[in-house]
Formats: sequence, structure tokens, C-alpha cells
Amino acid sequence: MNNSFASLLNLYLTNYLVIQRNMSSNTIRSYKCTFKLLIKYITDVKNIAIRNINFDIIDRNTIVDFLDYIENETNVSIRTRNQRLAVIKSFYSYVKDTNPEQLINIQQILTIKCKKEIKKEFDYLTKEEVDKFLNSIPTDSSKGIRDYTLLMLLYDSGARAQEIINLKVEDLRLDSDPVIRLFGKGNKYRTVPITNNTKDILIKYIDINELSNNSILFSNPKGNHATTKMIAHIIDKYSSILNKNIHPHTFRHSRAMHLLEAGVNLIYIRDFLGHNSIETTEIYAKTNENIKRQAITNAYDFDISKNLEDWTTDENLLKELLNI
Repeated sequence: MNNSFASLLNLYLTNYLVIQRNMSSNTIRSYKCTFKLLIKYITDVKNIAIRNINFDIIDRNTIVDFLDYIENETNVSIRTRNQRLAVIKSFYSYVKDTNPEQLINIQQILTIKCKKEIKKEFDYLTKEEVDKFLNSIPTDSSKGIRDYTLLMLLYDSGARAQEIINLKVEDLRLDSDPVIRLFGKGNKYRTVPITNNTKDILIKYIDINELSNNSILFSNPKGNHATTKMIAHIIDKYSSILNKNIHPHTFRHSRAMHLLEAGVNLIYIRDFLGHNSIETTEIYAKTNENIKRQAITNAYDFDISKNLEDWTTDENLLKELLNI
């Protein structure tokens, strides 16, 4: 690749994102994936040798064509398409001050608009469905105990799957006010409460597996951290009990909805889930029709149920209406 493009891309991925932006390894991996796909598209579809790739080659039309290609030919969602575009724009915002001769090209790329996405309502489980799902997991084996403990904690903490697999025993405080410390998006820690029932399950799980304070809480057969794919596989193994398409985030959505139904303030739910903005948390209130109805009822709590007389029995009114 052209040295200018290659060197700036390398600095962006290895220095800017890591040191200046302090992004997590997962986020950086996702950014790298975007540029791998873009470069592969240019070499394989546009038939341009990798050594010839430069800022002149990657113009607005190339980016738009790439976005259309990954959406239509590789069947990615509009959301993923927009995420790829955001990554590309971030890189060009980074280089615009170092390549003034490319300013027009860069400005044209930065004006590419995201594609409008039709947002679908997310799936969540009722409390009864969560109970049915968890109670279907047999706990007469070490794997069953691990699966039950993991999924119980996944639901009770409202954590992301990645946050659960990052946990070590030292991140748990299993006293009279049990909490766990989660390491989430943006390399941020947050502490969330868990129920005493989950605390008791965790204590038994740690004791059975003889885990030390610095042990990984949930590991694979090789003793390494579990993976998000492993959690998805565990969920899929038991999901037939509900005949629903359940994924790790379903438990997070379900916990948020149940907290909201219980009357917990959105601000607390935001902090519980680790959202940066209350707007993200508001999707739960918008999804639940009963909560919408209750909010309207609370807003208009005065009595408007005045008895209305039957106007058809008013002879004077009828004569006036009928002009007789």
C-alpha cells in the first residue's frame, strides 16, 4: 500500500485508538476488521493491487460501493453497515489534519450519510419464562452447575456476555450486600447488586470448583476464559424449552424490563446496565405497552368519569336538531 495511507492507518489502529482513545481490545479488533474488509474489497472486487492502494483510490464512490457490497453481497444488517461507515469516518477525521491535499476527498467521505434503519423491537422473556428456562437446566453434573450459575448471573446482573466472561472470583463481594464488579464497554468498571439467591449459588459454585480469589470465574475445558460463543452455545442447548430464539443479550433485555415493571427508576436502570445515555435505556419504557399505559394514567390521575345524560331523551334538544 501507499506509505502515507499504510503508515497513517497503522498509527491510527496501534497508537491513536489504543493510547489516545483508550479503546478496549474488542473495539479495536472490530475497527481492524472494517479495514481488512475494505482492503479485501478493493483488491478482490475492484482488482487493485494492494501496493497501489492510496488516498486517491479510496474516494467517496469507493466507500459507498463498499458499503453497498457488504450489505447486498455479504448480507450484513443495515446496523452493521452503518457501524462500518462510522469506523471509516473516524479514521478520515483522524487524518484530515495531516493530509491537507486530500481535504476535499476526505470531506466528501465524511458527508456520507448512514442508511436509515428500521428498528425492530427487541425480544425479552417474562419472569415466568426466565424461571422455566433456568429450572430446565440439570444441576447433577459439573457442566450443568456451571451452566446454571453462569446464566443465573447473566440474568440477575443484567451484564453483557463479555462482561461475564471477564469475571474473576476477586470481582465478587458475597457478603450481606452482595455485588459484582463488571468490566464493560469503554474500559469502564461498574458495580451492580445481585440477589441473595444468586449469591448463595455463586458461593456453592466456587466451593465445588475450589476456585481461588484470582481464579477465572467461568472457564472453558482448557482452563481459559469462556467465550461469548460458548455462552451462546450453552443458551442454545436449553432454549428448546421455550421454543424461542434466545441469545445472551435476551437475558440483559429481560432483566431491564423486569426492573422497569417493578417500578425501578430509569436512571438506576441506566447505571445498572452501564449505559452512557438515558436515551439508550428509554427503549425499554417505549417497548412495554403496560408501562406506557400506566405512565399515561399517572399523568392524568384526576377524575374525568362525569356521568353524561342520555341526550336522546331530551325532547327539546331533538326538536331543535330536527327543526320541528
